[in-house]
Amino acid sequence: RKYFNKDMKIIISKFPSPALGRRLNKLGFENLIHIDSREKLKIKDFEATTVVDETVSNDDSSIVLRDKKYCIYHGNDNWFVINKENLLKVKQFVGKRTLAYAAQTNSASGYPLSYPEEKNKSYVLKNVVRKMLFAGFKNVTNLKAKYYIPYAGFAKPYLKNKDYYSECIDPIYSNLTKLIKKDKIKNKDKLVNIFCGGTLNLKTGKVTYPFNYNPMDAIKITDKYVRTEGIIKKCDTYNKDFNHKLEDVEVIKSWLESFNQFVNQYAIRFPKFYPETIGKRLRIVVKSEKTQFISTIEVGSGKFLDDNSSVDKKFEIAENLFMAMIHKKIIWENFYTGYQAEIVRYPKDNYNKGLLNYLDMYGYKYKNQKI
Repeated sequence: RKYFNKDMKIIISKFPSPALGRRLNKLGFENLIHIDSREKLKIKDFEATTVVDETVSNDDSSIVLRDKKYCIYHGNDNWFVINKENLLKVKQFVGKRTLAYAAQTNSASGYPLSYPEEKNKSYVLKNVVRKMLFAGFKNVTNLKAKYYIPYAGFAKPYLKNKDYYSECIDPIYSNLTKLIKKDKIKNKDKLVNIFCGGTLNLKTGKVTYPFNYNPMDAIKITDKYVRTEGIIKKCDTYNKDFNHKLEDVEVIKSWLESFNQFVNQYAIRFPKFYPETIGKRLRIVVKSEKTQFISTIEVGSGKFLDDNSSVDKKFEIAENLFMAMIHKKIIWENFYTGYQAEIVRYPKDNYNKGLLNYLDMYGYKYKNQKI
């Protein structure tokens, strides 16, 4: 809001939901260029197209950029294996250009660290990241990319009375290659040894930096900085202004009823978007020092169930944080991606990705609703 040029061009995918564009507008950025997934955008000497898979997400996409010789697949959160239709589209867009495939290579969710029933969290987390790498290598092979650029996922979760920050994986090149050392993977040599601030020469494959530093040293210095400067004390779980009490379970029920209505309306518009979410059972447990409030809903029917019924997903949330979300001080995603809830899933190996996506989407809608 304070420092960036408000007139700069910002390229985003034309999502079914206008939420991203609206958030950028609120920050003062008006020069937005929305790319429809069926279009190619030309700006001066380069072109761009977007890759959306509505069975995976209506809020995440990849943007692919090209000039006459080179092409970059900018995947970020959209790290999943590219489906056949999009694969053909990207191949045609790339043509005979040199392609660099780039995507996130670290978990950006609370799983498994904020799941108390997971006993070997380090092992599980490493496998999660390995699967992301496998997906990337499959895309690299299918697209015949020359480079695989791993990036993102360096943020750390700092929570009061939790040690999550030390349990995370630092997705630097040496750590990623250790995870897949024993795996037989095609094009393993395509993974680029690059860290924040590095520049990859697409012609030579050489990586350069404006100055020399060790990646782990940079990570340790960053950790020391946020501690020494008191930045951690501004995080949600330390915020003393979040002190409202939950007086009645009806507050949870009202939020769940509104969430359920959102799911039903969205499912009509986008029937391919995780249809298995309908029928899932979601439980929210809000805990204070002396008591807890429990509410359980069956998604789709909107039926409320008793406290002993079986569920697919359970969120245990501290009272002050839940009320901060109700009062629109924070978003629902802070509970999951921000590690601020403890979560249980039944059965333990059932991800319930659709339910999580719906909760995140509704969380933004709820925060932006006018009271």
